Amino acid sequence: MEINTLNPYLFPQRETPRVSRADNTSKATFKDLLNGLVPKNLEGKISSDAFSRVPDREKILAHVGSNPERQKMFEAARQFENFFLEKMFREMRKNMGKNDILHGGSAEDIFQDMLLTERVNKLTQTATLGLAEQIYTQMQRSGS
Repeated sequence: MEINTLNPYLFPQRETPRVSRADNTSKATFKDLLNGLVPKNLEGKISSDAFSRVPDREKILAHVGSNPERQKMFEAARQFENFFLEKMFREMRKNMGKNDILHGGSAEDIFQDMLLTERVNKLTQTATLGLAEQIYTQMQRSGS
């Protein structure tokens, strides 16, 4: 009779904690140490938008202009963003559950679906999620 066993030496071994003494000789505060790690040319006004590789919606729309081919590409990217958000919100709503006391039946389900579609349409038209811009930028890179 042969028994299959796992060799315990194949599993990653836990690291033993390192015991060290605190540095009592340093007079620097924690704030000073953190400020020393931040580059000096950064100011508090810089946000993550400054590091983005994707231009904002206004620059994309200016690039699209009146070119019909670019308009089709951006509209396809916007429709995909719309589809993705609608699918995501529908899946989120499935997990919320329904209140049996206040539930309006199939009429409410239809209304909720229509309301979700309109909310997603409005969200993709006004908000800057950035998915459509990223898709459009990637299509421009691969098309060139």
